[in-house]
This record gives sequence, C-alpha cells and structure tokens, in this order.
Amino acid sequence: MNKSLESKNDPQVTVIIVTYQSKDTIKETLDALTEANESGFADVIVIDNASNDGTTNFISENYPWVTLLINEKNIGFGRGCNIGLDNTKTPYSLLLNPDAVIDKKSLTVMYNFMKKNPETGICGPAVIEASGELQRAGSLSNPWKIMLKPVLPNWSSKGQRIVKPGEKPMETDWICGSVMFLRMSMIKEINAFDPQIFLYFEETDLIYRASKKGWKIWTVGEAVCQHVNAASAKLTKAPMMEGTISEHYYRSRFYYLIKHFGYPLAITAEAGELVMMLVRFLINTLRGKSYKKISNRFRSPFFKLPVFPD
Repeated sequence: MNKSLESKNDPQVTVIIVTYQSKDTIKETLDALTEANESGFADVIVIDNASNDGTTNFISENYPWVTLLINEKNIGFGRGCNIGLDNTKTPYSLLLNPDAVIDKKSLTVMYNFMKKNPETGICGPAVIEASGELQRAGSLSNPWKIMLKPVLPNWSSKGQRIVKPGEKPMETDWICGSVMFLRMSMIKEINAFDPQIFLYFEETDLIYRASKKGWKIWTVGEAVCQHVNAASAKLTKAPMMEGTISEHYYRSRFYYLIKHFGYPLAITAEAGELVMMLVRFLINTLRGKSYKKISNRFRSPFFKLPVFPD
C-alpha cells in the first residue's frame, strides 16, 4: 500500500472515498472536488479495494493531487474508510461514495454548520438520487421495526422523512452512509467503523454508538449531493434487495442486531420478519396481488454473520 501523504495549507476537511470497480463514476466525483482541493480547503484520499477495471490507473493519471491507497484485496467499505480516517489530519472528514457528487459550496455549508454546533458529531446533506428521488433520514433500525415492517410498513418507517434541498438543518436519528460529514474528535472517542462488518449497516452501527455517547446527528439540506446509488454493487451481478447486495445486507443486519440488542432479539427479529412476510404474502394473495419480496428474502441469508470474500 502506498502511504505517502502530501500535506496542504491548513485543510479543514479530508474527503475519504472507498472505490471498487469505480472507473465509470469516479471522474464526476473527483471533478466536483477539484475546487475544494485547489483552494486548500480539502484533502482527498481514495482507498481502492483491489479494483481490476482500471480505477486506480485512471485516478493516478488524471488526479495527481489525490492520495491513492491501494489494497491488495477487497476489505470492505468500513475497513476501507478506517484506513482513510487513520490518515486524516484535519478536524473533519467527509465519507463519500465513488458514485456521489458534491462541490466545495456544499462542503463549506456542512463545515460551517459543524463549527457552529460542537455537540454534533455527524451531519449529512440533501441527497438526490439518479432517479430524482430524495434520500431519507430518520429512525434507527431495531428488532421490532424489522419484524413488523412487512405488515406495518408505515409504523416501521415512522420518523423517516425525505431531506429536501434547501431546507433548514434538522436533527435526526440516522442518515445514510453514502455521504457523511464527521467530526474527528467524535471518531477518536467512539472509534471508527466496526471491522467485523464487510458492507452495509456500518454507518448505522457508527451512528448508534455516537448517539449513545451523546453526539447529535443532523441533516443539513442547504448542502446538496447527487448520488447514482449502488453503482459498484450493481456491477457485481449479485442478487439485490432494495438496492443492496442481499448476501451482505442481511448478514450485516443480523450482526448489528446481535451487537446492540442481543442474540434472543436478533433471532426473534429475523424469524418474526419471515412470519410477517408469510402473513403479508397470504393477504396479498387473497387480494389478488403479488409480493415478490418474500421470494427474494428466501434466497438471502438467515441467522448468518458477515463474511469477507477471499
């Protein structure tokens, strides 16, 4: 791994991007960060998880100002971010997906918000998906919400809301990990991402731990990010569930439930979810409607912990 890190004039934010087969999306991401870097406001670190599509060559040839760290194998999103966080010297960091685009103006908006609100550990912008949909923020997952979601979706999603571009900052319990602005003093207190999680729920676990220590989570809608959504995941051709790779999503979720709620509730949540899915399937069948989620769920892991590919 190349560990030569170039220092700049008092940067305030380090943008950390974990790439995997990201050649087709990383150009827009890095182009949008050029101004922030050239002005000395932000450092940019890219951690590549053994891409074989030319991602690293493309970055090194076209963006010499990016610190590029190359892993010999795919170590997952959280562990990749941890490498970037270990190499961060600035008071703040921004975790950014390689298919997300954010400019200096929005970076500055979040930086100014964090400066004015020292009790806030994490904030996130309004995120516009490629479809035009707006990303949601809201409540943290727990066993009861997971178990009852098939039959009580409105109750399970209570507290969730879209983050509208231009809206005033609002406190929340959870934001998506595709773009997260972090206070490094918080990271030093609670530690970074759990290295046991390969993909998904790593940000949920981080937010849960931050909240337990009294750190606040906010959305800052005056900052705006564009997001392709699951670009690298779709390239794997693996079975997907609501925009995620099923194999990793359900393993990570089970680990998260065990870690924060214990084995009995974790098992109850997964078994209960299956029962509620069967109930929903029967109701839909009687109404002449389909319920495709149940077949997708049966093809996904049950009661399995995360694994790291060889």
